[in-house]
Amino acid sequence: MLSYCQRPGSGTGACKTMEPPGSCQSCRQAVTASRLQYRRGDTIVHNHALLQCDICERYACAECLRVYNIYSGYDFLCHECARELEQARVKGGGH
Repeated sequence: MLSYCQRPGSGTGACKTMEPPGSCQSCRQAVTASRLQYRRGDTIVHNHALLQCDICERYACAECLRVYNIYSGYDFLCHECARELEQARVKGGGH
């Protein structure tokens, strides 16, 4: 679980805990056990909370995010960001 502190002078100054939301930020569906079973090729990656897209940083369920083997061998991308990367690759964009 991540935590952050408010800027000085912005209120109480207390640290707050950042937790994944209770619903997918892509499809807005509520979190259920089946929505936390992410696919990575032929295997399933079980997680206790929503995973975050490595590009747009939205928390997404297993229906909206896949574990891809692109750069590090364990990349989490929502379908929208994955489509944009593929389009850039096909067009010859990027580095």
